Amino acid sequence: MESPKSPPVKQISEIVRDRFENFTKSERRIARYILKNQDEAAFLPASELSERLRLSEATVVRFAQTLGFSGFPEMRTSLQDQYRSRVTHSARIRERLDELRLAGDIFEQMTISEIDFLTQALQTVDREALRQAVDLLQERKRVFVFGLGPSITLVDLLEIRLTRFGRHVIPLTTAGREVLDSLLLLTADDLMFVIGFFDVTPTLQLILEHAQNQGCPTILLTDVLSPLVGEKADIVLTARRGPVSAFHSLTVPMTIINTLLLSLAQADQERMITNLDRLDEFRDKYSAMNFAKI
Repeated sequence: MESPKSPPVKQISEIVRDRFENFTKSERRIARYILKNQDEAAFLPASELSERLRLSEATVVRFAQTLGFSGFPEMRTSLQDQYRSRVTHSARIRERLDELRLAGDIFEQMTISEIDFLTQALQTVDREALRQAVDLLQERKRVFVFGLGPSITLVDLLEIRLTRFGRHVIPLTTAGREVLDSLLLLTADDLMFVIGFFDVTPTLQLILEHAQNQGCPTILLTDVLSPLVGEKADIVLTARRGPVSAFHSLTVPMTIINTLLLSLAQADQERMITNLDRLDEFRDKYSAMNFAKI
């Protein structure tokens, strides 16, 4: 018997609407959620979706099969493909620019948008997770920090600040084979800080799994990936950056990182002040040298 054939990705929402009248009451609840939250649903496991809707996991799986999929994972993969087709970099920037053109003053609208995201963060960022992350940063002397693409900016920020706090930081900002040499150094005594948004890349999976196998605690800073890989991290810090199909800034994740750094400084003031004093001494010596003669 042939397995059910997946409908074309672009037709999932259309199929849901066409069949809506024939759905059961529970299926209609699932359908409404998916139509309203397609981007988020693309990254939720069946167990979490069922928990959110207070339905059995079997009901969620049967719904996917009703649409013609072999099971929920296949439907989720199809939703992810649809999501990625909508959120290319150029599409996100073009959509955001169109919005800003209609609104007028781009600086004013961007500022309002960032304030809105930060206000949402006040409600969504887990303070206990922040505290636990600070405790780990305080305990561990060597920290591996992973991030690719725009996240390299956040990696650089952590590297500079944590180094000044007396930590040995090993940045991981490459994908593929290039990252393997640094991973050889990872031990259970270290800390892995992973920054990953939008997509579960093979390198991100490798790093999370390797840290887990080594018994190395991991902090994951993400937006929508927690349901997919959150179980591989000891602490998950969720930085909501607005709708996942929109053009994103790094304001909220950077605010979370600055919070961690300031909290660490507060918890370890003596060490921090000593290291900053030494840095000032180095700067004074550097300024006094005449490097033109060297």
